[in-house]
Amino acid sequence: MSLSDVLPQVARAGSLSEQVYRALRESIADGRLAAGSRVTERQLAAALDVSPTPVREALGKLEHEGLIERVGPRRLQIVDHPAETLRELMEVEVMLRGAEARFAARKISPDAIERLRGYIDDLVAARDELSLAEQFERAQRFDAEIAAAAANPALRSLIDSYAIYGADHRLSRAAEDAKDPDWIEARIAEHRAIVEALAAGDEDAAERIMRGHARSAIKNL
Repeated sequence: MSLSDVLPQVARAGSLSEQVYRALRESIADGRLAAGSRVTERQLAAALDVSPTPVREALGKLEHEGLIERVGPRRLQIVDHPAETLRELMEVEVMLRGAEARFAARKISPDAIERLRGYIDDLVAARDELSLAEQFERAQRFDAEIAAAAANPALRSLIDSYAIYGADHRLSRAAEDAKDPDWIEARIAEHRAIVEALAAGDEDAAERIMRGHARSAIKNL
């Protein structure tokens, strides 16, 4: 099987090097790029159908993160990390998202609170008519509203950096989880609890509830 068959397609929107980085990082996390395997910039560029430049930039970030290592002038190797290392990276994402909710509770406006409530109400009202992808997109709006309220771009950049799995992978896992009606109800209840903590300006509760919410979302990734 060639790398072209293994690696995901790269979206062309936004920074190409960032898209390549995310595609490679997710492929390392889920084992499509197996630990210990060796690759070259040229192989990866051909498999992803991009020029070598964004691949080189992405590999520089992955090397800095310790996910790949150079074993020659042009050859790289996927580092054989214990599975718990990647789980710990996801735990960092959980902690950072909790911190973002804390900052949002400190700064959020009444209008933003109403928009968050509206997202939930609209989702509940139209849930039976929406595809899972559409429901997921509305959940992303909810998260984006909290990020905007927190108004901390540096923190948001860190969250994005530690989010190993991209939207497509998360959506595929959510499709399995959503077969359980209790899971859906629990997610909606968590969203409502987050909003009420934000509305009350309760930073401790907002952080705690968001951590639990984020942790439940990644446990099966």
